[in-house]
Amino acid sequence: MNTVIATTTNNALVKAHITAITIKTGSALMGMSKALLIEEAKRQMRSTSGCHMVYMKKDGSVREAFASLNPALCGKHINGRGESPENWGCTCYWDMEKGGFRSFRWENLVAVLS
Repeated sequence: MNTVIATTTNNALVKAHITAITIKTGSALMGMSKALLIEEAKRQMRSTSGCHMVYMKKDGSVREAFASLNPALCGKHINGRGESPENWGCTCYWDMEKGGFRSFRWENLVAVLS
């Protein structure tokens, strides 16, 4: 049985998230739920307190991260050169524990805890 899930969004990036995750996981439901989880993580990362999240690393281990996109924390490290990781199916964030930029693949996000 094939399931068809229709959604409408005005945000091209959310649509890209849904499409990419659906293709990689083979599940439209997984694509939509992970895309919404990614948007929640980004919303929290832009806040002053940051985001507590869990994702799977490329080697299969689980990574718990305290992430931020707040310009007060990571703004001085952004040079504006290069290509966005969003083009490769990744979301970049400032790791508040390690003091450097990290990224996670969209389909590997497990949970947003805060």
